[in-house]
Amino acid sequence: MASDEKKKASAENITGPSKRRKLSTKNLPSAQTDPIARTEITRSRLDFSTGIAKQLLIKQVEKGSNDNFALSPISIDVVLTMVAAGSRGRTLEHVLALLGAQDIDEIKSSASAMMAVAAGCGGGRRSDEGGDGLVLCMVNGAWVDKRFPLIGSYKEEVLKGIYACNAKTVDFQKQANEVVKKVNSWAKRASKGFITNLLQPRLLSPETAIVLANGLYFKGIWTSTHKFDASLTENRTFYLLTGDTVSIPFMTSCKKYHYESFDAFKVLKIPYQSAKLDRKFSMYFFLPHERVGLQNLLEELCSDSGFLKQDYFDLREVSLDEFWIPKFKLSYEFDIAETMKEMGMTFPFVENPKDFSDMMKIPEGIQFLTTSMIQKVVVQVDEKGTEAAVITHAKFVATSKRARRPPKPSFIADHPFLFMIKEEMSGLFFFTGAVLNPSLQFF
Repeated sequence: MASDEKKKASAENITGPSKRRKLSTKNLPSAQTDPIARTEITRSRLDFSTGIAKQLLIKQVEKGSNDNFALSPISIDVVLTMVAAGSRGRTLEHVLALLGAQDIDEIKSSASAMMAVAAGCGGGRRSDEGGDGLVLCMVNGAWVDKRFPLIGSYKEEVLKGIYACNAKTVDFQKQANEVVKKVNSWAKRASKGFITNLLQPRLLSPETAIVLANGLYFKGIWTSTHKFDASLTENRTFYLLTGDTVSIPFMTSCKKYHYESFDAFKVLKIPYQSAKLDRKFSMYFFLPHERVGLQNLLEELCSDSGFLKQDYFDLREVSLDEFWIPKFKLSYEFDIAETMKEMGMTFPFVENPKDFSDMMKIPEGIQFLTTSMIQKVVVQVDEKGTEAAVITHAKFVATSKRARRPPKPSFIADHPFLFMIKEEMSGLFFFTGAVLNPSLQFF
């Protein structure tokens, strides 16, 4: 890494304006036309992340908690594909099964498609500068211990070539806490200041071999026809799963939206402004008919019919009799590996360190590698639009049918609901989560 340090190689590159360089899309597949982007990524990956969301909700219900939660399917996916691209043997088989992929070539192709979507969106200008207000930045970082030098092909072809990431060589044995500070500083920049203290002191042990991370920042402004008038915002009652109620600010706007009602829930879409014809983001709200129907909603979305049943997104434009959604902010951090264990799954435990010999050189005497994966998400929705950020990091340690349409449909999100942010052309889901109590605001 000596030559790299002379070149001042950074541990991160951001696909946005104001950073050193943008990810080139010259050799990347088109996210709009490539079938990987629309099929393999969306169907298998979202089923996986929806299952995680279901497990998180079950935990909240069991605890009697009303905490909101959120996750980023695409951020989890990016880190897992970074792991898969350097794996072999049983570890590779395990990760491929998690991602629903056939082989490593499919992994690399889908990863390129995901990065192409982020690069194609660029950073955008703020609306007050005459831009469309849409900002999407995708960041990838890697910190590798000097005892585990990266394999040249993984470093150049995978990290740099696919993920626009320059790995940083560090000394976990002597400077683990210093690396924590560097990673936290990186996460804060990547999330535009939304996410701080991603790693707690002493979280990285001297035995840590490598940390792979993905950061995602999104800011969207509602389209001009869907902007909310702040003067119309008023306090209304929100019904919690526990039966209690809270009074919180609700927003309302024009009453013409893309909407549909199904057997157990309603779906409504609000689009974001975008100057790019091939990149269109929207926020979807899934509202159970019953006030305590969120768990049944997730059961339905996790069923054999699948979360991506096209009917759920084939919405018609209708005039609503009444429309209210709450303002909310949420910050949520969870251990993906622990959640998977609760689902009866196991996050890759590397029984044979040589399974990572396509990623890095494994010193003699290393008998096993353990892995962990943590994600922290921040989402804010108000009259102007949505601001969201997520950081996912993995470390390796050496040791329905439609219901009959009501005559006057309405959409009043006054009880727990599911939301997600989707890029329409590629079919990628960037964020998904559940609002159980909008009065809880953690930042």
